[in-house]
Amino acid sequence: MNIVLVYKGRYVIRQALDLETLAAVLKAGGRRVSLVHDPDPFGVTDNVFQIPALAKRFSSPEKIAKKILEFRPDAIVFSALPNTLDFCLKTAGLVKQRSTAPVIFLGLHPTLSPEYVIGRDGVDYVIEGEAEESLPALLDALEKGESPENIAGLWRKDGGAIINSPPGPPVDLDALPLPDKDLFAPRERHDYSYAAMVSRGCPFSCTYCEETCIKQKCGPKYFRRKSVKSVMAELTAARAKYGFREVIFKDSYLSGDEDWLARLMAEYKSRIRLPFKCFCTISGFTENTAMLLKQGGCYGIEFGLQTWNEAIRRDVLNRKETNAQAREVFGLCDAWRLRYDVDHMFNLPGESANDHVLGAREYKKLKYLNRIKVHYLVYLPGAPIVDAGVQAGLLTQKDASALHRGVGSDFYDQQFGDPGNKELAAGFGALYKMLPFIPAPMLERVLEGNKIPLLGKIPAPVMAGVQAARALQTRDLRFALYLRKYPAQLFGEAMKRMGES
Repeated sequence: MNIVLVYKGRYVIRQALDLETLAAVLKAGGRRVSLVHDPDPFGVTDNVFQIPALAKRFSSPEKIAKKILEFRPDAIVFSALPNTLDFCLKTAGLVKQRSTAPVIFLGLHPTLSPEYVIGRDGVDYVIEGEAEESLPALLDALEKGESPENIAGLWRKDGGAIINSPPGPPVDLDALPLPDKDLFAPRERHDYSYAAMVSRGCPFSCTYCEETCIKQKCGPKYFRRKSVKSVMAELTAARAKYGFREVIFKDSYLSGDEDWLARLMAEYKSRIRLPFKCFCTISGFTENTAMLLKQGGCYGIEFGLQTWNEAIRRDVLNRKETNAQAREVFGLCDAWRLRYDVDHMFNLPGESANDHVLGAREYKKLKYLNRIKVHYLVYLPGAPIVDAGVQAGLLTQKDASALHRGVGSDFYDQQFGDPGNKELAAGFGALYKMLPFIPAPMLERVLEGNKIPLLGKIPAPVMAGVQAARALQTRDLRFALYLRKYPAQLFGEAMKRMGES
């Protein structure tokens, strides 16, 4: 059976890595697997430059549908994000005009809004939740010509009715095969950087987060980690094959369980001996955590603080860490000479300009802060924060309903709320990116003036240059990878388009 996976977006995010594991499962079952990947240059998932007019020149549903059909698939599987859902649905509709192969949607948005997605023309099946067991079961039934009944998480059409089964229990991560890291080749070669997922889910329940939404669907046991033995089996095999020079752990939460972390770091230091970056939370991060990470080879951590307004963080975002705890954790990283990025979110219900002023002053004090990664709040369908957004007047009920269609899902542009707030947030976003180069006295003059919105007018290439300068200053391996790959990727895509025209 010839299966074509379809994915639009950047590689180094969880959904792409999930496809590598899914491909490995399908191949282990004797199926042929191909990938049609649209890297979305200049598009809504591009975290460097978003230029819609150029994005349309590089990609379109018609071009992707043509590529899919060239494989003569027996089944077509779309992994759809909220911000790529519309593109995927349009592509699926075009494919169905020329192929009888069943079209299956899975991934983040189909899990969040399965009833909406299964109701679209061109979609035959939706898998809600994890797909490693459900997709092979569905394909087995289709191959045998049987009705796909009692398959966990499956939504299907039966005449005019829609039939579904609830998601099954979480899969055993240690029982899964090693991910198929050649799936995204030749675009992703893994010779410089290797992206790994060693867990799924998160023990916390932040009101805006996709992990909270998925946990609501899949149950409280959704968060689990691989054994250290499984993690090392993947990393050692991958290093022997690809010879990468750094690792990024893409898990939401690598810290917390210090016994597990200690065992992982001991094995990693002994057998891999390469720098790595990871994601941690302020809650549960101790000096022992910092020591284990540093001794293991960690060169960078990403923390999701989101705002320095404690009340909003606690009451709106359901994050319990205090500002005092944040300062303590950042101080531990400073003491252990661990570079760290901090996520800062704009357009939160109840926020004000004063919150961003406080943020600028707090961030300026941090010694080993690498970058402040700014983005806008995205309301996911079913996320608890949607109600807060409606109550604050940032969303209407009509807006909330439109979330199921993927509306308002751009992390890098404000979709809802006061347009004036967008200008202010853009200004503070630029300020945060320039903060390492601004002397403290000058910062105070900027904050006390009324020119913050003007900073948001600085052209994107200039801001990219500022970030590149900061990356060179701090020897940021991840940003070095962007500098190495991004221009080459754009050039490669341009050459492909010229060859196709």
